[in-house]
Amino acid sequence: MIKTHPISGTQQAQKWLDQFSMGDRPLAQELLESFLLVSRDDFNDHLRALTLEHADRVKGVVALYAERELGHRFGVPHRLFKESPGKHRRALGAAGPPAVKSTKGYDPSVGSEGVVARLITDLCREFPKKFISHPGPEQIRRKRVRAFWVMTDLVGSGHRARRYLEAAWLVRSVRSWWSGKFLRFAVVAYASTGKGEQYVRSHPCRPDVIHVMPCPTIDTTLSKAGVSKMKLLCETYDPTIGDPGISPWSQGSASLGYLSTGALLIFAHGAPNNVPLMFHKASKRKDPQWIPLFPSRVTAGIDSESFGVSLTSEKIQLRLERFGHASLARSNAVVQSDIPTGEVFLILCALSRPPRLNDSVLSRRTGLPTYRVARLCHLMVTYGWIDSQRRLTDAGAGQLRHARKQMSAFIESLPDIGELEQKPYYPQSLRRPV
Repeated sequence: MIKTHPISGTQQAQKWLDQFSMGDRPLAQELLESFLLVSRDDFNDHLRALTLEHADRVKGVVALYAERELGHRFGVPHRLFKESPGKHRRALGAAGPPAVKSTKGYDPSVGSEGVVARLITDLCREFPKKFISHPGPEQIRRKRVRAFWVMTDLVGSGHRARRYLEAAWLVRSVRSWWSGKFLRFAVVAYASTGKGEQYVRSHPCRPDVIHVMPCPTIDTTLSKAGVSKMKLLCETYDPTIGDPGISPWSQGSASLGYLSTGALLIFAHGAPNNVPLMFHKASKRKDPQWIPLFPSRVTAGIDSESFGVSLTSEKIQLRLERFGHASLARSNAVVQSDIPTGEVFLILCALSRPPRLNDSVLSRRTGLPTYRVARLCHLMVTYGWIDSQRRLTDAGAGQLRHARKQMSAFIESLPDIGELEQKPYYPQSLRRPV
C-alpha cells in the first residue's frame, strides 16, 4: 500500500501551527489532519476512471467542457454559442468555447481549468469515437453528441458550474436538443459538497452531478461538539479581521471560506477558495502578521509525500475502529492483504446501518471513491453477501463474524509474556573495547 506522511509533520505546517496559542494548537492540528489532500496522480486517475465508467452508459458521443469563469453582464452569463439573427435563431459555429481563457485582461492566470483541460485532451485522443473536446453547435450536430458534460475539480458552492450550464441553456438550439431528449447534461467533478450538488441539480436542465467522492467539510467530517470549536477557531484566527481597508472579497465572504463552506480538501494543483481563510489568506497588518499555510491558495510548497487519498493500512484500521470492529482493525490478514479484503470489510461495516443505497454516503464513511463503492457492492451482490437493497445477508453477516472469530482466536492463542521461554543470550561476535 502507498505510504503517505501526515501534513502536520512537515516543516511548513509546524511553522504555521506555531502561530497559534498553546491552547489552540491541538485544535488547529486536528483540523489540519482532517484535510483530504489529493495528489496529481489521484486526481487524474480517479477522475478519468469515473468519466470512463459513466461514459459507457451513454449511447453516443460525449462532449467534454472544462468548467471556468465565463463573461457575464449583471450576473447573467454570455451565451456559450453564437446564434443566427432573426425570429428563428439557430446556434452557429464549428468551434466551441475555449477550454482556458481569462475573463480579465489584467490577469492572464490559469486556474484548475488548465489541469482539467489536459485530462479532457488525453481522453479525446485516447477515445476519439467516444469523447469530443469543447465542440461547437455544428460539431454537436455532425457528431450526434448525446451528452454535455462540464468537468471540474470541485463543486463547492456550485455557482460556477451552474453558470456554465446556464450559458449553454440560454442558446435556443441547446434547449431544443434537451427538449427532444437528444442531449443530457451532467457535471463531472472529483469532489462536491452537498449544498453545491443540490444547487447545480436545481437548474432547469436537470443535470446529474457525478463525483469521485463527497467533499469533506467541517460540518460533515467532525462531531457536533467539534464543529462549534473548529468554527470558533477559524473565526478567531481569521487573518482579514482588523486589516485596514479590507472589504469582502466575494459575496458571502466569511472565515470558513467562500459562502461559509468550510471545505477540508486540498489539491496538489491548488487550494479552493472554500477553505477557511486562515489556511490561505495573509494579513496586511504587520503586528501580528499572519502567514498562511497555502499562500494565495498555492500548494506547491507542500511536500508531495503528504498528498494521497489511497487507503493505507493505518487509514483502514482507523475506519474499522470507528465502525466498532476493533478486532478486525488489528487483523493483518484483513488490513494488509494484497486483495481488497480491507475494502470489502469496510463496505460491509458501512452497510450495517442505513442509508445503504447512497454511494456518496458510503464513500464518506469508508473513504473509497464512489465508483469503487459501486463496483464492490456489485461484487458482493454476486457473492450473495448483500441483497439488491444492499442489506447484509446471512452470508455477509457470517463473513464479519468469521473474521472477528479468527482474530479473537489468534489473540487468545498468544502466550502471556510471563509464559514465554527465556532463552539465554550468546554474543555471535566480539569487538575491541573503545
